[in-house]
Amino acid sequence: MKKFLGILAIAVASTACCLVDENFSNCPDDYSIDYEMRLITNVQTEINTVLGLDANIKVSAALRQYLKDIFSDFAHDVDLSFYDYNEPRPVLQHFSDIIDANQTSYTLHLPVHEYMHLAVANIADNHLVDLDSEQACGTSRLVQEFPSENNVIASHNTGLFTARLPMRILEGVNQDFLVRLYMANCATALVIDYTGAPEISGFSAFTTGFADSFNIADSTYTFNRNPLVKADHVDVEDSIEDCYVTVQFPSKEPEPKPETKVVVETVDPFIAPNADEALWEWQVYITLPGGSVTLTRLGLVQPLRAGQLKIIRIHIGADGSAIPFDPSVAASVQLDWHQGSDYDIPL
Repeated sequence: MKKFLGILAIAVASTACCLVDENFSNCPDDYSIDYEMRLITNVQTEINTVLGLDANIKVSAALRQYLKDIFSDFAHDVDLSFYDYNEPRPVLQHFSDIIDANQTSYTLHLPVHEYMHLAVANIADNHLVDLDSEQACGTSRLVQEFPSENNVIASHNTGLFTARLPMRILEGVNQDFLVRLYMANCATALVIDYTGAPEISGFSAFTTGFADSFNIADSTYTFNRNPLVKADHVDVEDSIEDCYVTVQFPSKEPEPKPETKVVVETVDPFIAPNADEALWEWQVYITLPGGSVTLTRLGLVQPLRAGQLKIIRIHIGADGSAIPFDPSVAASVQLDWHQGSDYDIPL
């Protein structure tokens, strides 16, 4: 587990008081909020463990390059909301800012009140996920766009961070608050070793089994739909290996606690018991020269959590099946696969 820290002190001009309460006597003379981007991740450990051999050095470098802007403590933007602490917790103050740095400082003033504060980072440039229903604390969430007719979505293109903190602003007291933002999405990579592989004419890969929205106030995920996440091809030059990656919200947790929450600081947040059945999977479609397609489902019984990277290495069998190197990954093979009536998979 490796931690990257970046301090962001965010604020607005002193006139922000009048947006909520024009009685400036209720505002403290001065206080600050420090925002700490807390990236708890296993990226380096996973790459070193699964791809640590010299033979994998090119795919390791390509994968690190692809993920460098996802697993990063760099904050491009922040969206900050201050809600009434009491139900129905309407929003009382809200603003956003472009940071583009690890550290910056401002001064923030709010009227004397008891607040619930929610913070989101790196949402402005995310092409798939939006901040939704932020008018009330309990409904504010990150939600993926509705999947297309073929039930396929793209990967998240930014690492998303969120936080929540009760704040009681006291009259006539200079106060400092620390807000720690934790990562809300994760990634998985499929590495293909073509050593001894048969000739193929097409390769497509998808993942599925992940959340489609995130409730910011209680840091829980919801699983209303189950789209396919189309894997991005990571270019690996002059290598016998290839790589595909998806970035998305986490999977469910094993029973008896299937609810999924963001990772908080623990001894090792990425160790989990196995579930009785697969929690999420890779779907690999390999087209052979004759035109037939072999579908392999690679099922994972361990959850994929926020801030986590999971790498699956495979090689290709003579029938076009994807064979995992890790025996704990369950493989189900369907030879001569044909499009079903429900969805049109873009091979």
